[in-house]
Amino acid sequence: MKKYHSHTLLYLHETIDLGGGRSDRFIEMFGDVYQPMMEDLGARLFAIWETTPYNGHWPQVTIMWEVDAFADYARIGRAQSRGGSHGAAQAKWSAFLSEIGASGEGRIMYAGKSNKTLAQLRDEKFSAGLVIQEIMQTKPGRQDDYIRELERLYVPWSERTGKRWLGSFITTFRFNEVIHYWALEGDWDCFENHYPSWKENPPAEIVTWMSVAPALRDGWEDSILQALPSSPLQ
Repeated sequence: MKKYHSHTLLYLHETIDLGGGRSDRFIEMFGDVYQPMMEDLGARLFAIWETTPYNGHWPQVTIMWEVDAFADYARIGRAQSRGGSHGAAQAKWSAFLSEIGASGEGRIMYAGKSNKTLAQLRDEKFSAGLVIQEIMQTKPGRQDDYIRELERLYVPWSERTGKRWLGSFITTFRFNEVIHYWALEGDWDCFENHYPSWKENPPAEIVTWMSVAPALRDGWEDSILQALPSSPLQ
């Protein structure tokens, strides 16, 4: 059964395919219309990244908002509805997305129990200018188990090889999805300095991880994302 950890926050995750739009125009409208509306409704911008050309769907933007609880989600939904307090701003944003032929996918996510909040990450000066995003399909109902084993076996090795764990997020209304983020040390320099992460002889913890992980997952898709100017963790 999926667990809810009472100290964790809620995250709204948006994946937006830009269609015929350009990221510079998207950034302008995001800053003028969408971000002010969401912040006025109490959402905190956790990250905004764009997909890099060589690993992932492009052109595409990923946005994450941090809120405290489902009550905040309800407030945002009411406000953005037709006739709501922010309905006009939402209509302007939606018209822009329609104009460029954008499409997308939304998720509501819980933070994993060891995740840090935006405020904590900023206090630590955590940098997430370039990240690997892993959208993981777990075995049904095994999201918490997957994150637990990831923390135990994979995270320590990953952080020794230039990939800092930003956090793992469990999609609320899906029974088999976890999204992980890894911030790359030195951004693009990480590939030069640390890849390939192992060669002929993988370390013992990775050998163990490779034996444990397949029993908990069905597959995944990863992308390399880079921060857009308004992203707070860079």
